[in-house]
Amino acid sequence: MKRVIIFLLLGLVFSTISAQKIKLTANKKPLSEVLIDLRDNYDFQLSFNNNLLSTYIVSINQSFSSKDETIEFLLRKLPLNYEKSNEVYLIYPEERIIQYRIFGKILDKESLEPLPFSHLTINNSPMATDERGNFSFTSEIDSTFRILASHLGYFILDTLVNQGANQNILLSAASTDLPEITVTDKIVQTFIKMGNQAGNLKLNHKIAGFLPTNNDNSVFELLRLQPGILAAGEQKNDLIIWGSYEGESQVLFDNITLWGLKNVYEDIGAVNPLVVKNIEVLKGGFDARYGDRVGGIVYITGKNGTRLKPTLNLTLNNITASGSYEQPIGKQSSLLLAFRQTYYNLFKDQQIKYATSNLNLQEQGLDQEAELPGLAALNVAPDYKFHDLNFKFTSNWENGDNFSFSLMTGEDRYSYDITTDVYANAKKHKFEGNNQFGASINYGKVWRNGNTSSLSVSRSELDTRTSDVLTINRIRTNEEFYRRDDESTNSILEYRATLKNSFVFAEDQNFETGLNYINDEVNLKEDSLGINILHIKSKADRIGYYFQNNLNVSSGVSIKAGFLANYPIALKKVYWEPRISISLLLSDKIGINGAWGLYKQFITKSSVLSENGDFRYIWVGANEKDIPVLESVHHVLGASYNNNGFTFSVEAYYKKTDGHTRYYKFRNEGNISLGKSKSNGLDVFVKKDIGDHTLWVSYTLSKTLENFDYFSSNNYRRALHDQRHEIKTAGLLSLKPFYISANYIYGSGFPIYSSQNKVVAEPNYTRLDAALIYKFYPKKTKCEVGILFHNILDRNNITYESYEKIPLNQINSISIYTETVPSSIRLYFKITI
Repeated sequence: MKRVIIFLLLGLVFSTISAQKIKLTANKKPLSEVLIDLRDNYDFQLSFNNNLLSTYIVSINQSFSSKDETIEFLLRKLPLNYEKSNEVYLIYPEERIIQYRIFGKILDKESLEPLPFSHLTINNSPMATDERGNFSFTSEIDSTFRILASHLGYFILDTLVNQGANQNILLSAASTDLPEITVTDKIVQTFIKMGNQAGNLKLNHKIAGFLPTNNDNSVFELLRLQPGILAAGEQKNDLIIWGSYEGESQVLFDNITLWGLKNVYEDIGAVNPLVVKNIEVLKGGFDARYGDRVGGIVYITGKNGTRLKPTLNLTLNNITASGSYEQPIGKQSSLLLAFRQTYYNLFKDQQIKYATSNLNLQEQGLDQEAELPGLAALNVAPDYKFHDLNFKFTSNWENGDNFSFSLMTGEDRYSYDITTDVYANAKKHKFEGNNQFGASINYGKVWRNGNTSSLSVSRSELDTRTSDVLTINRIRTNEEFYRRDDESTNSILEYRATLKNSFVFAEDQNFETGLNYINDEVNLKEDSLGINILHIKSKADRIGYYFQNNLNVSSGVSIKAGFLANYPIALKKVYWEPRISISLLLSDKIGINGAWGLYKQFITKSSVLSENGDFRYIWVGANEKDIPVLESVHHVLGASYNNNGFTFSVEAYYKKTDGHTRYYKFRNEGNISLGKSKSNGLDVFVKKDIGDHTLWVSYTLSKTLENFDYFSSNNYRRALHDQRHEIKTAGLLSLKPFYISANYIYGSGFPIYSSQNKVVAEPNYTRLDAALIYKFYPKKTKCEVGILFHNILDRNNITYESYEKIPLNQINSISIYTETVPSSIRLYFKITI
């Protein structure tokens, strides 16, 4: 009995001890000493590394009800873990996931120019650099990275790189212009690269210098040879991409919006080729980073200027003088200055075409053109002047940050006078003047963890002034019975600020976010016979935000999903634009991609239909009353095959757009009509490289239909820029130091409507150009001489929307077609010092 009582008393004592609170007090005390106190005061059995735990300092004043709770609380915020075995607490370092990271830039080996939008494969994961050549990648497996880097016009580099920051990957240009260097054991990508994103292609502008393009307009000529970008019609002020209307596609140069690609006679474009480094074309289905257009986007990156030695380029042809100068400033900065100036009238006396479906030309004693029935010739001497200037300062720091300031300004003047005595004595004077100005400040930041941010602020402005004077007198009496004197000024000004961020989340995933503010101001004023008939001022400012998740699901499978949200301040409404795209690399040779997206546009180029039936375009801002926000849905599906210098790609698209606007007069009253359109088509591209020679062919099958509410029926009809077939082929034969090239363009033509809205003609477009270039290297200079042959077959093509209708009476009218490319020869000389 006594033994039972003793055991009960002992159990009561032990249970009392075990139930008591564990009081723990420490002020900035090493964890190892805190654990020793627990061992001494509360009979903890512990096993740990004293040196390791002494590095963690603890401050605590708290009570615990159990030993497990005490240990868990002490270790909860520390990289430590524990196991309990037979009442012994074994404390050990937590197993941490080690991330190995690499980030840096892709650079031109010769000039140290960053190469934007270069393609990389790092440890079998495909990716692309940003607009400043930056890349970043994280791995949890190995600290050594295998990098496969490529950029159009450069040799592909396959190398191994250890982890670390600011890794500069240097690529060698294929056309190095040094004849004594021959590289035979490397692969080079030459002319065009279809990106791993639907509707995306990258162009090597360096090869444009070998094509039959004028030195002042090689950017536009290179673009018009691509599938899906309209070449027939020689449109002067815009790019028509996948059925988009004027103003629905955007051209950006160093984040500066170019409002007009003025391109009279295919000789001078808005972008100086001497300052161009990279061209990326987004025909449709582009991701959430890009917005503000329902058509396509052309992103042009300008040169920074060499940081190695001063370089001078001078080019002289029989139309313009142009040049550029690049000056290094220290080891990290550079300065670039470029100019172009016409010194000789672009046009001599040329014959332009007029046509009419009402007048009987034979009765008037005029000849008809065999290939274009109903066309006859008029003599006109247009006057054209052009000049522009580019300036850019760039600085790159050792930590990967960069800064640039880019400035461009240009001015052109175009005018002509026409006098004809067909049926009546008609005199016409037409003038158009354009001033383009743009500036941007860009700063790029590379953070210590490899993430990147960039801030861009830009200003862009276009001022256009036109004058159109027409008088018609009767031949017999010289009595004036018709007069028109119209003047207009149309200006558009844009301020844009954009903040972009890229975060590497894991080896197979990264996020992109951005915030932007855009302010557009449009001013339109029109006078007729000195009386103001129209004055429109509109302002559209909006805030936008985008988010995009880039995910590599598995080897060769990539998904981009995100959205763009815009908030126009005046409309007080959020407009959502979801986007998604997928890319599948079935092998090293075969790829499939697709994309879907919703796109909005808050400023638009509305068409204006005059009483005479001719069209022109004006910029206006959306107000959701009479001018709706443009909305378009893109569906894109494509596939490509690349093997041993042979490329084959095919892309299909379908676009549906709502919100077109058109001003027209009906019964002497002005009206605004709303319309919608649908476009679909197929692009096919085939290219073959044979040694240093290149040949490519592109074919576009397309259809664009429109429906405006002023149409007499509710049926869709062909848009003015609708063309069913277009074939473009080009070839380059390299016989160093001679280079021979040619390109041929065929278009099935646009519909020409009569006053009854019936298609009365659809003339084909054909054009053949060729070039012969000779390169030589006297002393330490690089020189080339070229002869360019434009429109060799002297086809009388009709330009798209570049005609004027002259009314002769209530029944008859004459349409004047101007600015087509005549058969001509251009000579040029270029020297690089």
